[in-house]
Amino acid sequence: MAHATLGFWPWRAGASFAARSILVHPGDVHQAAARIATEMRGTQAWALPSLAHESQCLLDLRLMDLKPPTGGGSAKSILVRSPTLLETTSVFAPMAGTGLPYLPDPTQVLRRVRAYTHMRDENAGLTDHVAAIGDPMCAPFGLFGLPAENRADRLGRYFAAKRFSEIGLDGVLVDATRNGRSELSDDWDRRLAVLLDALATVPGRRPPVIVLVEDVFAMRRAAKVLRVHAAAQQPRRRRAIETGAYLPDPSPFAAAIDLGVVHPPVQFDADIKDASLAPLREDLVSLGRTLREAGHQKAAEGVSQALALLRRSASLPIGLEEARAISDILYDADDEVDVSARSLFRPKMALAALAAIKDTVPEFGQVAARLAAAVEAKVAAWSDETPVSAKLASVLQDADWNRRTTLMAVGDRRVMEAYLGSDRAVGYDGAVTDHGGLRQELQDRSYERLIVVSPTPHAIRTLLSVATCPSRVLLLGDAAGSALVVAEAAPIGQIAAFAPMAARAQALGTALARGGANERLDLAEAEFRIAATLPEGEIDFTQAGERYRGDIIQLRTQRGHRLAYRPTSDVLLSSPGELRPFEKVQAREVKKGDRLLVLNAEVREPIRRALAGSREALSQLQLYHDHINRIFAETPGGSVVDKARHMLAAMRAIDPTINASEIPNISRWLTAGQASGGPDGVKQPRAARDWARFRTFMSAAGVATPVADLYWRAAVVPARSYRAQEGYFFNQRVVQFVRDPESAAIGGSAWASMPGLWQSVLDAVDEVTGVETVRGERNG
Repeated sequence: MAHATLGFWPWRAGASFAARSILVHPGDVHQAAARIATEMRGTQAWALPSLAHESQCLLDLRLMDLKPPTGGGSAKSILVRSPTLLETTSVFAPMAGTGLPYLPDPTQVLRRVRAYTHMRDENAGLTDHVAAIGDPMCAPFGLFGLPAENRADRLGRYFAAKRFSEIGLDGVLVDATRNGRSELSDDWDRRLAVLLDALATVPGRRPPVIVLVEDVFAMRRAAKVLRVHAAAQQPRRRRAIETGAYLPDPSPFAAAIDLGVVHPPVQFDADIKDASLAPLREDLVSLGRTLREAGHQKAAEGVSQALALLRRSASLPIGLEEARAISDILYDADDEVDVSARSLFRPKMALAALAAIKDTVPEFGQVAARLAAAVEAKVAAWSDETPVSAKLASVLQDADWNRRTTLMAVGDRRVMEAYLGSDRAVGYDGAVTDHGGLRQELQDRSYERLIVVSPTPHAIRTLLSVATCPSRVLLLGDAAGSALVVAEAAPIGQIAAFAPMAARAQALGTALARGGANERLDLAEAEFRIAATLPEGEIDFTQAGERYRGDIIQLRTQRGHRLAYRPTSDVLLSSPGELRPFEKVQAREVKKGDRLLVLNAEVREPIRRALAGSREALSQLQLYHDHINRIFAETPGGSVVDKARHMLAAMRAIDPTINASEIPNISRWLTAGQASGGPDGVKQPRAARDWARFRTFMSAAGVATPVADLYWRAAVVPARSYRAQEGYFFNQRVVQFVRDPESAAIGGSAWASMPGLWQSVLDAVDEVTGVETVRGERNG
């Protein structure tokens, strides 16, 4: 292409962040520029006089200054000498107001790498060429942002831009992925219809539209909008072309599934009957939709949580009471991670938001209270046996299924751990994994049969795309267990790119229909639950063991996040002028308009797992536990309680305010080194919750304060901070991780092992809309 003018909808602040992490090879760009420059010396029939083709070539040729040294060079040298995709692309954000819709921005052109070339030399004479490539009227290749508007005439202002009228608009890319819709309301498809209507105002040939989606629900809604719009055109336009790629890890850096290999047929069987739950689910979906349409998003989220509880509880492979008892043993700590795991099996906690509707939205309170009671009663009936656990027990009585060549896949890792700790698992001879590890397990070992408990889209994608899928697959689910599964399989046979999986998708659809899937209700519930959810409430990064009572910096962001920091807390701000897209500042320095990395749940949890496996954190914690074992052996007493009493006396000699109620805590501290690892393979420090008590305990044990301080900072605090979803120390730790994930303190190849995590980090950047300081005297 000699030139290209593309629109991008909907424009958002973070739309270009990912492009800052993709490096472009300067030698390749230089080679292409040299060929173009040679061609331009001859006929230039393809060149437009109004576009700065020569300026583009001259700047690209200067990238030869950045050519990496022979022999490969160091990683740092390659990073410094390679421009990013954003630096080599002219991007023009839409400008609100009464001025021009797009303004020149020469600072973006090779922003970072210009300092490493001769472009800034006094005699280079490239200043005008840089300005030309940063001009929306002159850049040969330009990406133009289009805002999401409610009215076509407001978009018409942008489509009337001189660039489009004189050069033309070659196409519009619609980002209907979850991130693209993150700053839109749930009616994003109506805004898409507005965009399509506004395209009629573009001079000349009507530009084509490319819609990018990542789930079938967005695909259906987008396809409907395109279909309705095409039907209204004269002459009528043909049906939209549908194509795609199957991505097990959907991110710009992940490979697609190779559908060129043979996919042997699979015999699917399904037991997804849930007729008794259908009326309750229908009532919940109806209430949730009504609340959402009335603008009560938070109340609707409570309905969504109740539906999730119903589905999760009905699909447990063991009784709810046994799952609760086992989780109390496996997850016995009092940090946020273990509390969250235990809450999975406690219905009252999950139903709290639904029950609260009577106070927040009184006109719906009676209906919400009735449904909350009904869900609680239904879940209570599954104390000993859930619908799925009964089905599973029946299946495992068959010797053909209960054998070593059978694999069982359970939806949630924590549920899997609870099942493995149950009495029922003793009688099962096969292997067990969670849905997240299913693909790797099927690629590593050969299985004849597979039992999928509580099927999810993630598991279904694996079953349809992995070449080594067992020949017999049984799907066990209940309470909308098939909702997303039905939707996931349905479009496969319609899209030519997925033809190798079409036979499996058809067999799966047939098995689900035969197994009792309620497609109408399942899809209705799934569409309700997959709709944009509310951001988390206030994320508190101030606390650290004891309650923090100092000043607090409260930040609000464009997407509705509310964050609380200590004034000296580290915060990561977007830094478009650097290769690393973040710079560290203190929270007190953040101001309105800054772009901030929001550590929401989607980012915190995978980083928490990465920190949990840190070699440095594990080794420091092991040193601490080894020392605690020596202290335990040297402390007088015939039992743990006797030793704790002796230690209590030594501690009271240092701090008389310590009383006998600390005996259970001291016993736990003394036996910390004897504790077994948790489900994630990591031991808890089992130390005092605050530094003052920890120092007193260590001093009573004869450990010098400097050594105790080292254990506290290098072992106890990191071990807790990776398990905390929120908190001061966790925030500090994550800031360090994002800025330097390969450091020895963090330990290893976190980004390599989780290729989608960096994309999630970039997508979590949000604009600060408000900053408030809460003084310590008001922080009670």
